[in-house]
Amino acid sequence: MRARAQGQLTACKSSLKNIGTAMEMYSEEHDGKYPEEAGLAALVPKYLKTLPECPAAQQMSYTSVFGPKAEGNQEHFENFYQVQCSGHHHKAVSVDENYPKYNGVVGLIERAPRT
Repeated sequence: MRARAQGQLTACKSSLKNIGTAMEMYSEEHDGKYPEEAGLAALVPKYLKTLPECPAAQQMSYTSVFGPKAEGNQEHFENFYQVQCSGHHHKAVSVDENYPKYNGVVGLIERAPRT
């Protein structure tokens, strides 16, 4: 059971990286801007064939935030994005709710920072 959950987490992280690559491709063709208005849907079909599903959630559970006030934008960059697997789909492998995440500054964020 744990091995299956770990495999699902690995696939989820791979999907987040693919979304990140698609975001960068979009940005290159749109004067360095990310698709704030349309969100992830703007990536299909030109940059992604389809929006991926998280295997643990068995649905498209990826959500995005943009801009200087977006969660994860510690430096308040004007042009910023973060995508996350929304929900608590990876609790079987001790991953916090709404993780993993991916943003254009840090890359993959696997777990919440511990305080």
